[in-house]
Amino acid sequence: MLRLVALAALLLAGLGVPAGAQQETLRVRFLDVGQADAVLVEAPGLRLLYDAGRGQDVLAWLDEFGVDTLDAVVASHGHADHIGGIEWVLRNRVVRAYLDNGNGGGSATLRSLRRSARELGVPWVVVAPGKRTVEQGGVRLTWYGPPADAEDENNASVGLLVEYGAFSVLLTGDAERPELRHFIDLGVPRVTVLKASHHGADDGVNPGWIMATRPEVVVISVGATNGYGHPCPNALSYYRRYARAIYRTDRHGTVTITGRKDGTWRAETGAVEIR
Repeated sequence: MLRLVALAALLLAGLGVPAGAQQETLRVRFLDVGQADAVLVEAPGLRLLYDAGRGQDVLAWLDEFGVDTLDAVVASHGHADHIGGIEWVLRNRVVRAYLDNGNGGGSATLRSLRRSARELGVPWVVVAPGKRTVEQGGVRLTWYGPPADAEDENNASVGLLVEYGAFSVLLTGDAERPELRHFIDLGVPRVTVLKASHHGADDGVNPGWIMATRPEVVVISVGATNGYGHPCPNALSYYRRYARAIYRTDRHGTVTITGRKDGTWRAETGAVEIR
């Protein structure tokens, strides 16, 4: 097990982008994996997968986008709709680092992932409480560790802010209001793209959160006709206060946001460009 302070050296050793190299775009794909989460972050020299859905469907998406190597795979927290597919990824792709929240008990799925990482020689990195940043080749990754006293797995989600110049994306797993307040206390900036926490549930947003992040774009990873009522109408009303666009995987399929250093962006769903 490694602490996040060692992550910089670990990732930078595998990156192919020299310090100071110019990046053209940062691409973030919110994969259509039903009532689940999987987000693929791509930049020259960096590929990172944040959650992986429930099962092996994520492999088909990685095939679709020609991904055979990942610099990091992140388990936001221990629920199967976020990490059930990670073991398939560890066993079928080259993975340079596996990260999770370090929850001592965790779920059976988390414990299995850690065993698999050890068996496969993939370094396991714990995102400890607090905020830490890794920067290379123009891409800045800020990790938000969960509170040490998190009462449940949703509120032990690992947060990740990805910045490329003025373009930014914030991922927060299934964090609910208590952890969102924790992230605000750690310091979250205004962002370009916000993945709606907890699949657009009412407990995944509040006035303080939307005021702190003020997203231009909100993407909701959610399954059609799910039994939870996601996304919640009240949550949608919050997102509409600031977002110029709201995309949902149940309606739009896989959503790809491509950002430039000047903060401009375009969105695509499937093969159809919609902005």
